[in-house]
Amino acid sequence: MKETKERFFLFIDKLEDKLREFAEASIPELEELNNNDTDEYKREYSSMKNAVLGQLESIMKKGREVQEEKITNFPYHENETKAYYEFRNECYQRLHRLDEINAIYCEKIENTQQEDYEIKYRKILDEYQIIKDQFHCSQCGSLVHIDKIYSTTTYLTCSFCNTKNTFEPSSQTKALEQLGRSLAEQRTAHLLLQYQEACKKSQQLYLKIHELELSLTWEADKNSVTQKEKQIQDLKQQKEKLEQQEPKLYQHYWRTMFDEWNKINPDMEEQHEKFYTRILNEYKPN
Repeated sequence: MKETKERFFLFIDKLEDKLREFAEASIPELEELNNNDTDEYKREYSSMKNAVLGQLESIMKKGREVQEEKITNFPYHENETKAYYEFRNECYQRLHRLDEINAIYCEKIENTQQEDYEIKYRKILDEYQIIKDQFHCSQCGSLVHIDKIYSTTTYLTCSFCNTKNTFEPSSQTKALEQLGRSLAEQRTAHLLLQYQEACKKSQQLYLKIHELELSLTWEADKNSVTQKEKQIQDLKQQKEKLEQQEPKLYQHYWRTMFDEWNKINPDMEEQHEKFYTRILNEYKPN
């Protein structure tokens, strides 16, 4: 069993290296292809993404096949039952860790389909720089300076003849308010991830504590009981610490996101702040 476990672990280590290397190389290529694919349905991008995901699934399939052949069907004598289950569980856990890594990369690959909102925003800024000193009064022809980015139809008064001129923004600028939130969320996605990971870790700790507490029911060895009780207390302290951090991480994400949104759409700051307050008031810790 020891030799089989060592060989299995070594095999899974190699699969993990292969998976990481392939996924890391594929992600920037997918991002670039997604941004440059002008096809409405992004067929070239979708084809490559499916191929990448298929390759990752192929790697996982190899791991599961070897686990079935070498671990699940490992021949053992009746008096080796306990040792076999320990051996099997350790090997299963190793493949499970690879599966978790694969899930993380699959999510990253799926996320490459997201639009780069920075590019859209940059186009709006570039457009503003071009038109801000090219708008003229319809009555006297004097230059009417556009002092900021307007995303809705606006009436600008000529400083020479006081004529009100209708300024009509482009279709891409009209979408600025909607774009603003998407861009702000994109800029602060790492903070949302921190909060989500803390929640996930807290749930994992809860399950581990529950598992240990159940195992105490059947534990006869006093030393093992003492060790498990200490482990449970340590895990509970970790969980409590995470639970204290979660509301702070949650608020930090939303505050930072709304700050970014306000920078992009300053005219809507009052409405944004009401929205922010409502989100915090509705927050319910796990």
